[in-house]
Amino acid sequence: MFSSKKKENDDKISSGNITTLIAEDCIIEGAIKSKAHVKIDGKTLGGVNAAGVILGQKGYIKGDVRTKELIAYGKIEGDAYAENLILKDSALISGNIQVKTLQIEAGAILKGVVTMDAKFSIPLDDETTNAKIEKIEKIERK
Repeated sequence: MFSSKKKENDDKISSGNITTLIAEDCIIEGAIKSKAHVKIDGKTLGGVNAAGVILGQKGYIKGDVRTKELIAYGKIEGDAYAENLILKDSALISGNIQVKTLQIEAGAILKGVVTMDAKFSIPLDDETTNAKIEKIEKIERK
């Protein structure tokens, strides 16, 4: 019963919605910005701002992630801002997360603070997103 629901969530983001794939042997230095879904199996040394992100088991992001949907199998060193976040059993996040909904599988590791807000949303407009994130970061620093 529960496994079928998880499968539906994975398929929702992983189907034909992915337009960008960062392969396992690829290293990106700099930020990734996309209005579509991105799958990262390689390394990203910079932030990621996309409609949806799947971080593969060998995937690595050093920087903040801002997305509506995030499914993480790999490692993130930075903060994650997502409306819906699923941490798979192999995931490791070293940073704070702000989410609307959160699912954590046994074995996943989170080294940071979780903030959940039923009204939290990430608009796809970069300027609006950045303004909201800056406001959140100022509040957290106080």
